[in-house]
Parts: sequence; structure tokens; C-alpha cells
Amino acid sequence: MPQVASPRPNVTPPVREKIRTEKLTVSYDGKDAIKSIDLSIPEGMVTAIIGPSGCGKSTFLRALNRMNELIPGTRTTGKVLIDGVDIYDPDVDLPTLRKNVGMVWQRPNPFPKTIWENVAYGPKCLGVKSKAVLDDIVEKSLKEAALWDEVKNRLHSSALALSGGQQQRLCIARALAVEPSVLLMDEPAASLDPISTTKIEDLMAELRGKYTLVIVTHNMQQAARVSDYTAFLLMGELVEFDVTERIFTRPRRKETEDYITGRFG
Repeated sequence: MPQVASPRPNVTPPVREKIRTEKLTVSYDGKDAIKSIDLSIPEGMVTAIIGPSGCGKSTFLRALNRMNELIPGTRTTGKVLIDGVDIYDPDVDLPTLRKNVGMVWQRPNPFPKTIWENVAYGPKCLGVKSKAVLDDIVEKSLKEAALWDEVKNRLHSSALALSGGQQQRLCIARALAVEPSVLLMDEPAASLDPISTTKIEDLMAELRGKYTLVIVTHNMQQAARVSDYTAFLLMGELVEFDVTERIFTRPRRKETEDYITGRFG
């Protein structure tokens, strides 16, 4: 069974709810990928979504900023409320939503531009024109992503020359540059070496409190180390959701216990 970090003092009682899903269902070409999920995600904490391959983890994550809509044949029903606002309301502005709810993918995907241009890209799209302001945003974002000290002397070099772990932290900096309140991370360390993975996990701990993080991971040890809350999905359904320590030490459902102890998945 994964080693669980000692309980964090700010985990119980939970702080204000940041995200709530109500009967959230997503289907592809008529087949449900996730089914009627009701879940409340607390503000300023790390929530891990775990479950075997094909259980709907990434579909659920993408539903939180409507990225599933980019996939043909997708239908979403139910509600996703962020700060009480249903993001599937027709009046919701998608660019504003995706500014507020950032996304980091499994594989680093820096733009084929300089490090500086990668981080400044979002703010520039939002209308920031001052070079001095952009410089400040780039520095602040790279510091938040724990990358500044490694790249501050080569900001105008190609981002593609960075290592895989550095590229992933650059992508996190790029997401933070537009000041989101939620950061979604889909297997953010799956393609990285152990040292880079540790840096990403340390970064999640640093970002806790300032941002609401929702991460998908297949790595039970990682979920136990970094998250405050854990949701277990199985065959598109939410089986159990609780404080991470309880999920990994005394789960209520047998299916959860079987999965985290490696009996399947």
C-alpha cells in the first residue's frame, strides 16, 4: 500500500467549495465515458483523480474546462459549477473560462518559441503590451513554477532546448501567467524521469493554497504523496471520494481497497 504523508493541518475541515459537479455525464458517440458524477472539490487544495486506464479520469478532468468539446461526437450533460457558476451555461465565455481554469498535459508541449515568448504568450493575447509588465509576469510565473533560477540567463533561447522536466515546468509557468484560479494536470509527470517527477511534485506542494489543483494520476504513491483529497473512478462512475489519508488507509468501499492494494488496475 502506498506510503501516505502525515495529515496536513489544513485538510479538515475543508475550506470553501471551488468546483461542484452535478450529475455530470460525458459520452462519446453515444457511449458514456463518465456517468452522473456528483463531486465537490475544495478550494486551494490538491485533489487527485485515480482509477484504472479507461475509467474516465481524463474525460472528467477535461470536462472541468470544456476541453471535451474539441472532440467530435462528444455530448455533456449535468452541471459543472466553478465559484457557483455553471460553466456549461450558453452565456459562459470560453476564452475567459480557460484563462481561469488552466491545463497542463501529460507530455510537455512548449511552443517552438523562446522561453520568454512561451510565458508571455497568454498575457499578450489578453492585451498586455508593456514590455516591462510582461517581463514581470514572466519572472513571477517562472519563479512560481520553480524554473526561474535555471533559465533566467537564457530567456531568449528556444524552449525546445530545455530538458523534459524543465519543459513541463515551463508549461506550468505558461498556464500560471494568465492568473488562473484552477490548474488541471493530466498525468503531469508520467513522461518524466524520477528527479523531474520529484520537482513536479514539490511544485504542486508549493502551489497548494494559492491555486486549486486537480490532478489525474495512475501513480498511487504520487496521489498519496501530493494530494489532500482523492476521488476513485471505476468504469466511468465515482466509487469513493474522501481525504487522501482515509482513501489509502481505511477506504469504505471494497473496490477502492482492491485497486489501491494492486488487486486490479
